Amino acid sequence: MRAGRLVDMLLTLQRRGRLTAAELAAELEVSPRTILRDVDALSSAGVPIYAVQGVGGGIELVDRFRTQLTAFTADEAAALFLAGQPLVAQQLGLGAAAGAARRKLLDALPDALRGSAEAIDGWFVHDPLGRGATPLPYGELRRLAKAIERTVEVEISLADQPPMAMRPLVVVLEAGSWQLIVLSDAGPEIVCIDSLRGLRITRTAFTRPAGFDPGRWWHEARAALPAEGP
Repeated sequence: MRAGRLVDMLLTLQRRGRLTAAELAAELEVSPRTILRDVDALSSAGVPIYAVQGVGGGIELVDRFRTQLTAFTADEAAALFLAGQPLVAQQLGLGAAAGAARRKLLDALPDALRGSAEAIDGWFVHDPLGRGATPLPYGELRRLAKAIERTVEVEISLADQPPMAMRPLVVVLEAGSWQLIVLSDAGPEIVCIDSLRGLRITRTAFTRPAGFDPGRWWHEARAALPAEGP
């Protein structure tokens, strides 16, 4: 999972110091492009990591950043980047774990950076659902996440429709609307699951497309849609 890779990245940088994206990519067995995306994600989450450009540059943690990352529980690691998304973390059943992960990260920051990070709570609130959104039934999102992790089919009931077998790849929260990228016989496609009523995890495994990049696919699929009118 991505959360585990991010923890591995931090541990590697703590142990070895500054490394290039190519060196980190080789260490973690991913592409340099993936490493740069992960650095952006860590930085956005408040982790003091930065990249130095040019000859002799690389990726490193700020001086004195030390934390017991190995003390993270599995749920805390998974919730690491939901720390700023309390409503989503709660839907996934990871609200408490996200709070614990956030506290551990704050404890690891230098005093000056910790004050800046904590100050954000005083002026910024993110509501990813919005007033018009309908929350998914409690626990169903987490069960869906488990099915995606295991790469197994699910039977989904939407509104009053009969259950439908789907091969789930990615969950997307788009401006308060829940979307599911599923693998059909023709390839990935988008299904709106705002009206989700029930979900059953099956034992039928499927193969995830090789090299599938969820973020890139999503943005390309959305860009291909006709522009909305005024």
